[in-house]
Amino acid sequence: MLALLAAQADHMVPTAVLVEELWPADPPRRATDILEGHVRHLRALIEAALTRSQGRARDTHSERRTAHTVLAGLPGGYRLHSGGGTSDAADFEREAGAGYRAMETEDFETAAGRLRGALALWSGEPYSGVLTGPHLSAHAARLEQSWQRALDQWMAAEAQLGRCRALPDDLALFLSRFRAQQPLYEGLMDELRHTDDPRSILATYQRLRRRSRAAAPADAPRRGTIPRQVGRATTSVMRRTYTAEPRAATGLRAMA
Repeated sequence: MLALLAAQADHMVPTAVLVEELWPADPPRRATDILEGHVRHLRALIEAALTRSQGRARDTHSERRTAHTVLAGLPGGYRLHSGGGTSDAADFEREAGAGYRAMETEDFETAAGRLRGALALWSGEPYSGVLTGPHLSAHAARLEQSWQRALDQWMAAEAQLGRCRALPDDLALFLSRFRAQQPLYEGLMDELRHTDDPRSILATYQRLRRRSRAAAPADAPRRGTIPRQVGRATTSVMRRTYTAEPRAATGLRAMA
């Protein structure tokens, strides 16, 4: 519940959405009352944290935050007020966005740096260790898709700068931080380590990346954009294809 409120910080989350998140299939008869009990518990934890924080800060602000202003009850739902704070997800989107804009102007050095900084913020799979319901799972899937887009754009920028040889080691580092299995990227990393023509590999990857997305079944899980079997199949195609197309087009700026 707290994770979903934090994911939608500064926006109201409807009570019905919170109930669906906690009890996706069969909500109890008094779900709203139980939810209010969870809210009271969260407010108690927030109040304790605020007391410790305000005691250390000894601030002189006339308007002190309370548990009820941080976790506000609104008609139809609740809102977690960030107080102007930020999150790794927000920082990632800001850094990645700056990288995308630099790619559009062909400032590849800036793009590579900002995208690398965005990817460095990741220390694991989205909401790893959190029991997720349908709404938080969908949010986690969107975050994973954002990570994949940033990774693809970073590789494109590095390729434009002629730094293909260093890509396998850097890619291995990002995959180790993300921790969840990514078969297509793992296959790409393996191919890059065993080729004399990494730009051709990346161009082939770009084409097959689009193909793998199109081939994903309509009922594939939303968590992650590339099902494992599709990733393995794409890796197999790469192994058969890249040696037969050593002069594949290298228009990597369009990678997405």
